[in-house]
Amino acid sequence: MLKDLLKKTRTFRNFDRTKKIDRETLLELIALCRYTPSSANKQPLKFAFAYKQEDCAKILPLLAWAGYLPENKPPYKGNEPTAYILVCYDTDISKNAPEIDIGICSQAIVLGAMEKGIGACMIGSMDKGKMSEVFSLPANIIPRLIIALGAPNEKVVLTDAENGDIKYYRDADDTHFVPKRTLGEILLPEI
Repeated sequence: MLKDLLKKTRTFRNFDRTKKIDRETLLELIALCRYTPSSANKQPLKFAFAYKQEDCAKILPLLAWAGYLPENKPPYKGNEPTAYILVCYDTDISKNAPEIDIGICSQAIVLGAMEKGIGACMIGSMDKGKMSEVFSLPANIIPRLIIALGAPNEKVVLTDAENGDIKYYRDADDTHFVPKRTLGEILLPEI
């Protein structure tokens, strides 16, 4: 059921490094984007990926993780992602990045990953210039978002947001809590 898949598809920031993700799995996840809607059907998104440990080690320092956490930010040492998918757009096809396309494709990848037991974290905060260098991207290919992937190695719990506070947090046991607005808070009046 889609609701169950959505509820277990959380943003994971710690991963089990003993469980690797292979090239074929990454290609399967990227291929899901071929079936998603695209603004004006332009399909300007392009995808790069990394799964070799030495390549993943170059990517990790280019990312900003867990903005709401003031200290002790994951991923913790030894819990780094084992693969990445870089979502880019091609300026030869579209001069501006279609945000809706990026969101739809990224969510398709993340949901597809969770179906396979792979956790993910979508990260927009990165050094895009250095990321282009790491992936040897041509000038017309612009990085927009990266998805960190790996076998989840942490507990993430959904809770109802209290008093509009949606900032995620960790407790003393390092459980990651994610407050979500209630249905009543997101509904507008009926007409």
